[in-house]
Order: sequence, then structure tokens, then C-alpha cells
Amino acid sequence: MLNDIISSLNKEEKRFFKIFSKRILKKNNRKDLLLFDHLNRKNKEIDEEYLLKELQLNKKNSFYQLKNRLYKEINKSMLLQYFDKEKDLFTLSNVLLSRIYKRKGNLKLAYKFLKKAEKKALSNEAFELTSLIYNEILKLAYDLVSIDVEDYIKKQRTNKKNLDLSHEIDLVLAAVMHKIKTAQNFSSDKDISNVLNQTVKKFSKNKTILKSPKFRIKVYQAVSRVLLQENNFIELEKYLLETYRQFTKDNLFNKGNHEHKLMMITYLTNSLYKNSKHKISLKYASLLNKEMHEYDNILYNKFLFFYYNALIINYSTLDKNKALEVLSEAKKNEVIKDLPTFGVFIYLNTALIYFDIKKYKLSRKNITRLTLQKDFMSLDKTFQMKILIAELIIIYSTKQFDLLEEKIKSLKTRFKTTLANNIRDKKTIELINDLIYCNNIYVDKKINSKIEKLINMISDKESKDQDIISYNYWLKNIK
Repeated sequence: MLNDIISSLNKEEKRFFKIFSKRILKKNNRKDLLLFDHLNRKNKEIDEEYLLKELQLNKKNSFYQLKNRLYKEINKSMLLQYFDKEKDLFTLSNVLLSRIYKRKGNLKLAYKFLKKAEKKALSNEAFELTSLIYNEILKLAYDLVSIDVEDYIKKQRTNKKNLDLSHEIDLVLAAVMHKIKTAQNFSSDKDISNVLNQTVKKFSKNKTILKSPKFRIKVYQAVSRVLLQENNFIELEKYLLETYRQFTKDNLFNKGNHEHKLMMITYLTNSLYKNSKHKISLKYASLLNKEMHEYDNILYNKFLFFYYNALIINYSTLDKNKALEVLSEAKKNEVIKDLPTFGVFIYLNTALIYFDIKKYKLSRKNITRLTLQKDFMSLDKTFQMKILIAELIIIYSTKQFDLLEEKIKSLKTRFKTTLANNIRDKKTIELINDLIYCNNIYVDKKINSKIEKLINMISDKESKDQDIISYNYWLKNIK
């Protein structure tokens, strides 16, 4: 875990750790900091024997103790650095301080820290933490008789109801979020959608939800995911615009739920794009960028991808050269470069834009780079197949028919099972194979018949949503 932790640190976190680690011991050539520097070197494999010599350690046991100390110190540094930024850390720290003073025998001071924790947990609607705090207070009441036990029993029961409601809606949301993220919208699950619909109806009748900011946000999440799962972007846009307006009017947004605000703007930006309202979508992308800088940029890095994505998808329609400029800028950004889906995001979008402006060689170059990326293999199987079919279309446009023939054979073998369940994709590959041997597409009735049948399988809109390069669009413009 130590290597993983160090590789995850940004420049600011590393600098803070160096300062934190020298708070007591300031001597030079400290072995823990030397080890940190060695492990911090990117793209360099370092074995234990090498480190033992470099750190002048005679035994491996000493080396393991040093690693353990470094591991603990980095984690302490991270907790301290993010103490004010993570809302639950303040609450938990007060619970821990209460336990310390209870052990020291200062029960009144222990109770004061629990009261501080309770106030913070209630303001954040952190029901799990609130339950923990009430348990601590009731235990403390054994020795501190001034505590009103009946009052806290009543509070705990009320909190339990809130916690049960919170857990029930979280279970459904977790299932849907996982499905959406892993399937990339290229598969569907009507059962999840139906369950979510029923849950929304059930909870919307509950008066507690209508009063509680946290529950109102959860309902918004549930409804949004229902509409997203059904690809109902028209209703999603309407719902998000009204919800954002209402939440803003009611002063519902704060530092504690700032992530939900940014996600709502992101959904709104994407739904406007889906409804071909590109200029309005870009306005909300600008709003997203502005809001990302709130609260000392606490969530800036987390939402930077969504911001760049909003720019690229809209400019890909409005101004393709501008989209390429944004992609070039994103490609150099350290935050974007560290994303596990960096290759897919950069190379796929670049390939598609070059394809649209008929620069097929550059399109082919970028999609080839994409298929060589590690993150390509981690994609959903259907998504991988769709990208490789897009590659076939690009290769066909370059007239490299020998290469195209090889690629078709490879794709059929590799995705035999997936293709068996995706008839339209299978027919598209077969058609591309037929086109290799077609001398004149204008007079070949058999080819034209296959093209018409494939185009008529689904609507142009569905094709645009389902395909990497719309089969319908491509076939209509192939002649």
C-alpha cells in the first residue's frame, strides 16, 4: 500500500508531508525521507536489496520497520492536511477526543466534545455518525448522571428512522450507479429502472424527505438516474433546470453537498448537449468551471474531466478545430493524464473529430493509439467491440483493404460471443467485409439492399447514441 499511497500524492500533498515530517526532527539525511524520495521516483523499478544498500540498513526487518513508520506518517499528514476539508473528520476527531478525556477521568470535558460532534453531525445530516455519537453519550451517562438519558434515547430512535431511510435509498442508488458506470450506456437493465421508479414513488410521499436537504438530494439523484437509464434527456433537462432553480432558491447548496451541486450542473450540461442545445450547454459548462473553484478548489481536480468533456462534445458539433484545441490542452494537463481512462478520452475523441473532417490517416493514427492503451482492455466488452468496429470504418475510408480484411478476421474471432448477442453489429462487420470486394457501390443492388436494411434497423438518433461512429450516418454518406 505504501507505493500506491505515494504514487497517488499530488505536489501539494508531497510538500505538506515534507513539512509535517520535519515538525519534530529536522536533521538531514533522514532515512524515512530518503525512502520517500526513492519510492516517489516515477517509472523506476527499485528492489529491496538496492534500497537496503542506499539506506545503509543491515537487516530487512529494519527496512520493514522504516516502511511502516513512513506509511503511518504519510497517513497522519493526509488526515491533518484534509482535516478542515473533509466534513466527517472534524466530527470523528471530537469523538476520539471525548474517549481520550473519558479515559483520563474528565467526564464533563468528554461530554462537551461529544456535544460538539453531535452539533456538526446533525448539521451535515450524517446519520451514521450521529448514531455513533448517541451511543457514546449513553455510555457516558453511566458515570455522568447529569446527562438526560430519556432525551438521548428519543433522539437515537428518531435518528434510526432517518438512517434506515437513508440506507434503503442508498442501496438502490449504488446498484444503478454501478450499472451506468460499467456499461457505458451500451446495455440496459429494465429491472433496475423499475425498482428505482418504485422507490422514488415510495419515498416522495414521505414528509421527512421533503423537509430534509439530504433526502431531497437523494430523491433528485434517484429521479435523475431513472431518466438517464431510460435515455429520456428531454425530461431530464426539464427536471434538472427546475431542481437546480429550486435548490438554489432554498439555499440548499453548501460546502457539505458541493459535490452534488457540481454533479447536477454536469448532468444538466450533458442533457442539454443530448438535446442539441450546444450553446446553452457551453454556458452551463462555464458555470461548472466557476463552481469548481469554490471552497478553495476542493473538488476542482475531481470535476476537471467533466468540464473538458463538456467542452469537447459541444465543440465537436459547433467548431471542430476548437474541439481539437481543447483536446490538445487536456492532453497536457497532469490531472487528466492521471485518469485511468485518459487514453480513451483523448485518442477516441481526437480520432472521431479527424474522421468527421475527413482526415482519415490522422483518425486512424489516433484510434490505433487508443487500442494500444492499457485502459482500453478494462472497458466493457461491448464498448471495446464498438470502438474496433469504428476502427474498421476508418480503415475502410483510408482504402487499406488488406489491413481491413485482417482486422475483420481478428475482430470476429475475439468477439465471437459478444457479436452473437449483437446482430446489428455483426451485420455491419459483414457489410464492411462485402464492401472490400465491391467494385461499384452505385450499381451493386445486393450491397445497396443490405445498406438499406441495416439503416432501417434503428433510427438515426438511436444509431448516434449507440454507435461510436453512427452506422446510419456513415452508410448514408458512403456513396
